[in-house]
Amino acid sequence: MLKREARKLYREKRAAITSSQKLKWDDLLLIQFQTLQLPFMERVLSFYPLEVHNEVNTFIVTDYLHFKNPGLLIAYPRTNFADHSMQAIACGVDTVFEDNEYNIPEPLLGEAVPPASLDMVLVPLLGFDQEGHRVGYGKGFYDRFLMQCSDECLKVGLSYFEPVDQLDDAGEFDVPLDICITPQEVYVF
Repeated sequence: MLKREARKLYREKRAAITSSQKLKWDDLLLIQFQTLQLPFMERVLSFYPLEVHNEVNTFIVTDYLHFKNPGLLIAYPRTNFADHSMQAIACGVDTVFEDNEYNIPEPLLGEAVPPASLDMVLVPLLGFDQEGHRVGYGKGFYDRFLMQCSDECLKVGLSYFEPVDQLDDAGEFDVPLDICITPQEVYVF
């Protein structure tokens, strides 16, 4: 399957999710996440879930990670549309978020966290394949950012749906996931 076909398919599937399904699947996804044997973490990059796109509730995952790793620094992305780059910005309870030009909340202020210092990145996606390649929203922000992360940084996807067999047009600049978690299963690549 080509990325554009997968993007269309998963957008349609996401649009059909009911609010009760979403709540149930978020809970099941967290249960699957909790089965991971994760090392102690100091720095995690998450993303702000967009309800309008029925994205997975990352807040329950970061709350769990914070519980397991007291003092955990959680960062959120801030994008630069001029050069398609992204920074991880350290956030706290008082961080002010402002919508960017795509209506994605981003931290207004905060210190940038070097990508190489991150222990985990929660990567947004629409779908993924059996090899860990993901279908994102098509701008390449995360692939460029993930190339700067250390090899030890866990790249984790969260999806309501199971993978397709293969994304035929995954390229050399696509950074695959290490793990993808669905409500039914944990995929390790």
